[in-house]
Amino acid sequence: MSIYMKNLSSGDEIALDADTVYETFSVIKLAIAAELMHQVSEGKVSLSRRVTLKANDQRLPSGVLYAMDPGLQPTLKDLLMLMIIISDNEATDVLGDLVGRANVTAYMKTLGFAKTTIQFSDLDWDRAWLGTLDRSYLNASGKYADRQVREAFGHTIYDSKIYFGHSTTREIGGLLERMATGKLVSKQASDELLGIMEKQQVDNRFPRYLREVRIAHKTGDGQPFIANDAGVLWVNGQPIVLVVFTGHHRGETDALHDAVARVAALVAKHYGAELSPDFKAFNQ
Repeated sequence: MSIYMKNLSSGDEIALDADTVYETFSVIKLAIAAELMHQVSEGKVSLSRRVTLKANDQRLPSGVLYAMDPGLQPTLKDLLMLMIIISDNEATDVLGDLVGRANVTAYMKTLGFAKTTIQFSDLDWDRAWLGTLDRSYLNASGKYADRQVREAFGHTIYDSKIYFGHSTTREIGGLLERMATGKLVSKQASDELLGIMEKQQVDNRFPRYLREVRIAHKTGDGQPFIANDAGVLWVNGQPIVLVVFTGHHRGETDALHDAVARVAALVAKHYGAELSPDFKAFNQ
């Protein structure tokens, strides 16, 4: 587990293994979102632009677009919303293709985040890890036993050199700090991204034990091996950047989610937040 925390009001900082590169999974979508807003600011694209989704845009089930009929015409803002709040992989790949993954990595470097990179589209990443099951995956039925799929996924995470997204908790924390201080692209862009992140639908990590805490965050999932969360918590008026990455976990997914949730609970409690009764009972 890697943890980075910074209270932007007091300057308090905690960094535990915060400079080691981890697989981000969907947390890297924050970098895609940042590059999208960067290109909007330069007049290269508009959030109101509509794109027509095609049958070959569909991805393995994640979000909702994979279940929709081809021909849907969402705006780029719609796709951005879906990419962040329900981690829709079809929306992610359409936006990644549009802005260019090399541009995402290059923009992160201009911000000082040299270890934050995106390697594959979601489609190509899925092909790569499923290919460890069957080299003819694209022409195969894809009907494998759960144990086979889990072993292939674990092999890809632990033993291969391919990845979806790479970063450190400190660098993602720095990206979030720019948002929270209105310095990522512009104050308007920063506020818009945070507003979208506040609508996050996955609430089984950072928000789990918190009460009356404003949270803007993005999760990343590669369970049962990896489950990440990254965001800003506003506790008693104090904006607190918190990023938790996990790796090489070999237990059950619920335990992994709970461990991440408890990090957020302990941080928030330290600054005076109220926690849910189930957290208090567990720790008595």
